[in-house]
Amino acid sequence: MKLGIDFDRVLFDTDGFKKYLLEEVEGFGETYSEANKKVYKPERHAEILGVSPEKIYRVLDNAEKFLYPDIEKLERLPDNVNTIIVSRGDKRFQNMKIERSRAIEYVDGVYIVHDQSKDTVDIDFLVDDSEEELERVDIPGLLFDRDKHDIGDIIEKVEKQA
Repeated sequence: MKLGIDFDRVLFDTDGFKKYLLEEVEGFGETYSEANKKVYKPERHAEILGVSPEKIYRVLDNAEKFLYPDIEKLERLPDNVNTIIVSRGDKRFQNMKIERSRAIEYVDGVYIVHDQSKDTVDIDFLVDDSEEELERVDIPGLLFDRDKHDIGDIIEKVEKQA
């Protein structure tokens, strides 16, 4: 079985990380919506801010602080489950965020999608915090809400599916 898990807000405290960006990059909040047209692009945002894109990318050095600690529970998944992060966003930025958060150590692969649905990457089950993303796929899934769920709920659901 191939399990697809969204990165942001499922494995990674995206909202906490955004607050951190607001503190670290002057003007980030005031210009975020202008830079976030469909997909957030750090290069576009840096140009709007009049700074080097590396100023935004450097903030990713602290991404590990925003990885939810219960990600370690993924190690309890049955051996026949391949876990793949399926994320939407700017390929370079998302890959760097995933790698620097160390989430990559707990999964078998990472795919970044753009306009296509997340089941394009040949998964059997999708865990996502977005109802829209789950509606776009033609596979079973779990609408994940950090206020109600943790990684243990994913394991329980996958064990029933497998």
